[in-house]
Amino acid sequence: MTTELSVPARPGIHLYALKGQQGNRQMYLLLVTNHELLRNFAAEAEISDSTERVQRDLDKRHASDIVGYILENPAEYLLGAMTYAIDTVEETDFIPAGPGSNIGTLVLPTNARLRCLDGQHRRYAIAEAVRQDETIGDDYSAVVLYVEDDFMKRRQMFSDMNATPKVVSKALNITFDSRDHYALAAQELADTHPLLKGVVETHKARITTTDAKVFSLAGVFDGLKRFDLGMVLPRGRSPKDKSKEELVAIGNTLFDTIDAAFPEFEEIKQKLAATEDAKEKADIMKGARRRTILFSTTTLRVIAGALHEAMKADEESDVSKYVTPLSKIDFAPTSKLFTHEDVGFVSGTGTPSARNQEVFAATRALKDAIRLH
Repeated sequence: MTTELSVPARPGIHLYALKGQQGNRQMYLLLVTNHELLRNFAAEAEISDSTERVQRDLDKRHASDIVGYILENPAEYLLGAMTYAIDTVEETDFIPAGPGSNIGTLVLPTNARLRCLDGQHRRYAIAEAVRQDETIGDDYSAVVLYVEDDFMKRRQMFSDMNATPKVVSKALNITFDSRDHYALAAQELADTHPLLKGVVETHKARITTTDAKVFSLAGVFDGLKRFDLGMVLPRGRSPKDKSKEELVAIGNTLFDTIDAAFPEFEEIKQKLAATEDAKEKADIMKGARRRTILFSTTTLRVIAGALHEAMKADEESDVSKYVTPLSKIDFAPTSKLFTHEDVGFVSGTGTPSARNQEVFAATRALKDAIRLH
């Protein structure tokens, strides 16, 4: 059932709104069609005078990722509310649906200045998605509108909104992802492969030196992608040319190879299974990680990428031929292969570096060390 609000004609942009207060600021929640959004709410990048902008520059690669997401999931895409600030709204600009109601019509003055505090990439992506599929313009988006006329305070609002964000761990995001075939394959591998079952962290962002989990799910995901695609990975949920079943088969090949090359994994799993005491498990893993860098998500990424690159360089399709070369590599924290100044993968702390520069260098070094000819 739709309720039509009786609104007297007056100049300005008429939008249905829910009125509220946050601190000392008046705020409004608007539900607008995407056509209305694009017509009435400018993207920050469209403001010609950069000194008037109140947030960062537009990252078109990031926006393009969102465009792809919308167009690939037109029936189920999800975009959070965009946040704007407006410099002027008078009490008379809100016309309540009834006496004392916080629901009504907000009339935006034609001379009002609207500035995007959060959501410029979503707004840009919606514009491009509508250009490619006009029906998306009929969908609705939420806009939170704050009344703030002070330019420096608007900038402070942007800073405040970005001061305390908590990024969801990649492992948790992969755990919940039911769209990406690589994520689905990683989930199944973590649950079923003998090397991984019971020792993959599916929620936390990182594995500590005393953690009884050996790898994070993010590492299994990255390892699978690097083994399949190489050490440089594409952005987002791409490519999409393989089914989950095909990727599980590829992943089984990878982890079968690692399992065959390194008996240390089976040994550590047996030791962990022999005790229920959390402190004993922590001591077991702490000691193991002092002896070898194999029990590291970052090292898994290096091994997977090196196998792909070595097979490509050797024009070899049988990964089992690399079991023996891998088994001969020294993975101690003091290994010259990984501590060499040209690689720098392991420093004095004995912990592998997760920086791309060192991961790529270690991948290339390991590839050269395990090549068949």
